Amino acid sequence: MRLWHLVTVIVLLMGFLSACVTPKAEPTPILPTETATMVPTVTATIDWFPATATPTLIPTQVIEPTPEMRPGIGSLLVENLFASGSVWRTGNFEAGNITQVNNTLTLAIQQPRSNLMSLEINNIFVDFNLETKVHINLCRENDVYGLLVRSMSEYNYYRFIFNCQGYARAERIRDGATTLMQDWTPSGLLPGAPQDVTLGVYAVGDEIRLFANNAFVFSVSDPLFNEGTIGVYARADGDNPVTVSFSEMKIYSVNTSQ
Repeated sequence: MRLWHLVTVIVLLMGFLSACVTPKAEPTPILPTETATMVPTVTATIDWFPATATPTLIPTQVIEPTPEMRPGIGSLLVENLFASGSVWRTGNFEAGNITQVNNTLTLAIQQPRSNLMSLEINNIFVDFNLETKVHINLCRENDVYGLLVRSMSEYNYYRFIFNCQGYARAERIRDGATTLMQDWTPSGLLPGAPQDVTLGVYAVGDEIRLFANNAFVFSVSDPLFNEGTIGVYARADGDNPVTVSFSEMKIYSVNTSQ
């Protein structure tokens, strides 16, 4: 009995001691750390060789040939209309003087706002091509110089003039009255003086074409005068003198059947 009681006491005592022992705390579980998600950075793709727009092809311009502005030029009729044998109006006048020396005809104006003209009276031309050299010695702005063609007298002719700004004009003089045929037009000549230029007139039928340094300037048509003599002209627009010399005037025939 004692042994049983002793065992019972020991068992109770061990149970009491077990109840008094504080149980060992379980460790708090460590939650797994979330791995940061890498958000990719969007990088623009560099196009090192971008496509270029295909240019619209422009058709190649076809350059048309310049039309022949002086067709049918024939034989040389007069090699120099200022050479000996020609008869021009020369002398001293109120406006200035006209001299013919060394196959050159010079118009020198000394009187302000005055003009001089000279006609060759021995030769009458119908259809022709004229070329002459002009030395512009003294000339300013609106001073003018030029050619008279198909002149019937000092009061009836066609007048083609150039001013010293490089513009050209055509007039018809009938019984001393002036009619505008072509107003001031750029001629391609340089302004000012001194300089040397070449003037040309191509006259066939009712049409007369004007040239400067072998370039076409303009054309006029008029049926009034169909033949006549050749002349030269100069005018001072202001108070300054004007001096212009004409030389090497060639006259060619024109074959109108071509």
